[in-house]
Amino acid sequence: MDVNVLNKRPIARNTLWNFFGMAAPVLVALFTIPLIIKGLGTDRFGLLALAWVVMGYFGLFDFGLGLATTRFVAEYVETKKIGALPGLIWTSATFHAGLGLLGGFALWLLTPWLTADVLKIPAQLVAEAEISFYLLAASVPLIVLTAAFRGVLEALHRFDLVNQVKIPASTVNYLAPLLVLLFTKNLAAVVAVIIISRGVVFLVYFFLCLRQLPDLKSRYTFQTEFLKPLVKFGGWLTITNMLNPVIVSLDRFLIGALVSVSAVSYYATPYEVVTKLWIFSASLLAALFPVFSAMSANRRSEIRGLSRRAVYYLLAAVVPIVGVLLATADELLFLWVGPDFAAHSAQVARWLAIGTLINVLAQVPFAVLLGLGRADVTAKLLAVQMPLYAAAVWFFATRFGIAGVAFAWDARCAVDAALLFFAADRLLPAPEQIIKDHQPVSKLIVVALFLAGFWLVSLVNILILKIMFTIICLSLLLFWEWVYLLCESDRETLLGFFRPARNNLK
Repeated sequence: MDVNVLNKRPIARNTLWNFFGMAAPVLVALFTIPLIIKGLGTDRFGLLALAWVVMGYFGLFDFGLGLATTRFVAEYVETKKIGALPGLIWTSATFHAGLGLLGGFALWLLTPWLTADVLKIPAQLVAEAEISFYLLAASVPLIVLTAAFRGVLEALHRFDLVNQVKIPASTVNYLAPLLVLLFTKNLAAVVAVIIISRGVVFLVYFFLCLRQLPDLKSRYTFQTEFLKPLVKFGGWLTITNMLNPVIVSLDRFLIGALVSVSAVSYYATPYEVVTKLWIFSASLLAALFPVFSAMSANRRSEIRGLSRRAVYYLLAAVVPIVGVLLATADELLFLWVGPDFAAHSAQVARWLAIGTLINVLAQVPFAVLLGLGRADVTAKLLAVQMPLYAAAVWFFATRFGIAGVAFAWDARCAVDAALLFFAADRLLPAPEQIIKDHQPVSKLIVVALFLAGFWLVSLVNILILKIMFTIICLSLLLFWEWVYLLCESDRETLLGFFRPARNNLK
């Protein structure tokens, strides 16, 4: 294994692989879900949706050990401790298997109670549902164990291999039901096909790891000294993963309690669309996390420059989309869900777009902190924010309705971003030379001015003028990003992606 080759895999290419890996199943779902609902019926589709939730939830049943594996494997590769990798990886895999067996056994025991008492399942579907949940329970060890070997490939920067497996595997979730519907509507058959695909995914990741690290073939070893760092990092990450969904969903629950259920619809509809912008930060930072982890070993001083470039990349990708949302939220919502939602949700969409942009940028210091092994910092910051955010949502919801809640969400995103950037800055070594560099601040000011311009465009009532001003603002923004936000190497990298396609057309 050539360590130097592993560390030189281009971040931009890995980011694109991640983006396609996340976007492909979403596109497939848009087209296939209506057909699945029509074929299975509402009740069976509801149970299938629950099966998807169960598989997603138990995919997190590794308690953060998958990401911990990525971090420590990347660090060991950076420090050339190649001989220790088999012990680390097999210890992680064995612990993953144990957690998976525990989770699967728990779901197996809960299945009769879930299908008979908790879920309101039509009598004719109870047997199908019970078999489906037993099949899901049997698959949990495979799902959890898959995270360990996927984490190894990500640590080696092989996101091309990860996503070449992930993309077809994710689309099987939606294509398998259509295939099974050609023969039967039985839900258990649908779940069985999906689970078989998960078994294939596990085997492919496993053999890919063996190919990348041949020493794993002959050196199975379980070493308890690796457990403490894995469990410590994974434990703090588990707390973060538990708190984050609560904070993310808190606003909608409080709107339902303090305003009205219909207000939840007016808030949640733009929220579900606008927050899809997270795919940009998730794609980039999944590629950067193993890089930050490797740098934390002996190149911490280089993390500052790379994290700043990451912020610029995210600004370049997301600000144009946010600008268009600010300018045309009324028209887009009118076309998508009608005039009633446009009247109630447009202002909410604008505030949420601003908050999402801030949150996308905040994922950079979040990834830096995880790369430094300080998952405890992110967990503690979330724990402090949660009660304060709940109080802010209550205050703004009772006085300003859902637009106030969106503003409170923006404020929390801003505070969270400030704290994460501050924490990452304090934990990174100070620059060797004190340089007064106001470039980042000046660029953020320019971005803020562009966003203010887009918001002003939204006040234009004549549609043709609004479209014209939006195009002008967008063109100026893209020109500024190309010239001033991206450096020469960034522009060369972007142009490089289009050259092969252009050559093929000749």
